Amino acid sequence: MAIHRVSRRNFLKTSALSVGAASLLTEHPLRAAADQTTAPAAQPAGLPAPPPITAKTFASISATLDGISKATMEAHYRLYQGYVNKTNEIRQKLATADPTKGNQTYSDIRELKVELTFAVGGVKNHETYFGHLGGKGGKPAGALLTAIEKHFGSYDAWAADLKGTGLAARGWVWLAYDRDDGRLYNYLGDAQNTFPVWNAVPVLALDTYEHAYYLDYQTDRGKYIDAFMRNIDWGVVAANLEKAMK
Repeated sequence: MAIHRVSRRNFLKTSALSVGAASLLTEHPLRAAADQTTAPAAQPAGLPAPPPITAKTFASISATLDGISKATMEAHYRLYQGYVNKTNEIRQKLATADPTKGNQTYSDIRELKVELTFAVGGVKNHETYFGHLGGKGGKPAGALLTAIEKHFGSYDAWAADLKGTGLAARGWVWLAYDRDDGRLYNYLGDAQNTFPVWNAVPVLALDTYEHAYYLDYQTDRGKYIDAFMRNIDWGVVAANLEKAMK
C-alpha cells in the first residue's frame, strides 16, 4: 500500500480552503441577519361590505304598454337584475381589496372602483326608468308642468328637447333637478356612469340603448321615444321632483 505524505504547507493550505467553504455554508450570525429579506407588510384589514341589494319589482314589466312589448320589458328587466348581481359581487370584492396596491394604470382596486360606478349606475338608472313606465302619457299637471314650462318655455319645447337629446345620446337621457341652479335640465349620458352632474337628481330617465327598443323598432329610435312618452306615469315623475326639491 502506498502512503502519501502531506507537507505542512499543503496541510495548512487545504485547511484554509475547508474553513472558507464552511463559512459560505454557515455565515456569521450578524451577517446572516443583515441579509434576511424584510417580511411583507400585513394586508390592511378589509372594509365592511354593505348589505347586498335585491332587484326591485315593477308593475311596468308585466303591464301592457303602448308600443313597448312585454318581450322587450322582460328582457330589459333581466339586464337590470344582472346589474344588481354585479353590484353585490364588486362590493364584496372591494371589501378585501388591498388599497396599498392601487395603481392608476392597472390595479385591482382601480378596476373594481371604476366598474362599480357602471354597475350601480345600471341599477339606479333602470329603477328610475321602470318606475315611471305604465302611465298614460300626455301632459303632466300641477307643479311639475309649471316647472317644465318655467324652465323650458313650454311643455312642447321640453318634449322636443328630450327627444333630440335622446337621438343624440348613446345610452341615457335624464330630466334632472339641479339643486344648485334650482331648475330642471335634460342631461345626456353615453353610458351608465358617464357625465354625472353633481347635485342634480334625475326625476325621469329615458334609456336609449338598443336593448330598450330593438325588438320593437329595430334602429328607429325616434319611434321608440314617441312610445316612451305615451307610457310615462307623470304622478311618479312629480313625486320624484318633489323629493328632489326637498
